[in-house]
Amino acid sequence: MNARKVWICVVVIVIALVAGLAAAFYYTRMLGYKEEVGPIVVTDLAGRTLTFEKPVERIILQYSGSGGAFYTLFALEGRDAYKRIVGIDPGLKKYRYDIWQEFVKVIPELENIPDVGSIEDGTFGVEKVISLRPDVVIIPLCSKDGAEDIIKKLEEAKIKTVFIDYHAETIENHVKSITLLGKILGKEERAKELIDFYVGHVNEVYSRLEKINKTKPKVYVECGMKGPSEYGNTYGSNFMWGALIVKCGGINIAEGKVQTWAPINPEYLLSANPDVIIITGAYWPAYPTSFRLGFNATLEKARDSLRLFTERPGWEALNAVRNHRVYGIYHGLSRDIWDFAPIEFMAKCFYPDEFKDIDPEKDLKEFFERFLPIPYSGVWMMSLW
Repeated sequence: MNARKVWICVVVIVIALVAGLAAAFYYTRMLGYKEEVGPIVVTDLAGRTLTFEKPVERIILQYSGSGGAFYTLFALEGRDAYKRIVGIDPGLKKYRYDIWQEFVKVIPELENIPDVGSIEDGTFGVEKVISLRPDVVIIPLCSKDGAEDIIKKLEEAKIKTVFIDYHAETIENHVKSITLLGKILGKEERAKELIDFYVGHVNEVYSRLEKINKTKPKVYVECGMKGPSEYGNTYGSNFMWGALIVKCGGINIAEGKVQTWAPINPEYLLSANPDVIIITGAYWPAYPTSFRLGFNATLEKARDSLRLFTERPGWEALNAVRNHRVYGIYHGLSRDIWDFAPIEFMAKCFYPDEFKDIDPEKDLKEFFERFLPIPYSGVWMMSLW
């Protein structure tokens, strides 16, 4: 009788173990859940190897509206990404105010995140950041040279820094940056989904461009922040919009004239006579005459505003104006995880016949629906005519 009881107990234990293993297999394999084993080792975009004992929980952001990790965090984490952000620079609120407003509508808790200043403008508060006890400070690679003293002080306080890079506008650095953030957040599967979406759209454009055998259009891009009365920044061929011109099959008329960003000489612009002109817009509250695109824009007002740029002295004779090839695009779409949309848009502006079936706005809407906690609305890209 005792032997029978022992046998029954053994059978029950075996069944329980098998059930437990089956459940573990289901959750890890079928639902994609997995337990991290050991430390997380990553190499950032500055080539530095860093080790984290577990996924980061407390993050400080820099360049939130200009090629930083803000949008990527929300694409990977969803609405709750704000819980990991313990400090942020004022860039998103200052330069992408319409986007900031839309995020705050959905996530009002963002308003309570401390402002730690910006490395970009020299207001970064090292002591304040140290007091917030972050696991990591995420910084764009373009600010590395100006951040060496800050990084040293943070390292002395046992605070890690990682560099990402969207500014160079290369697939390689975009993928590395998303992969890096996915690892330190413990969101590798979501990062792969984001990478697949991004790379698929970009490679479709680049593969078509390789087959085009036409004279490349001369292109001028200008940031419309200062409005039509003053020339805004244009960009060198290895940075932001300038890099995208080249990658999308155009000739950047600012090459050799501008290194990263600066206004172009108006006389040179007229002599270069671009075939395509793209003015970038956003919502810059400090500049009432700026070209406005984004959530708060309407097509009618955007066209009225964009038309004023073509009325500058001498512009009526430019090929781009005479041939109705003047366009507008949201300034914040470059150097970030959603720059597949301007890549599609610019390729279509440069080679309309070869890209007539591509719909950048439709693809951008899909990106919002799949990856961001805020809905798409407004005007993000458009033609003057």
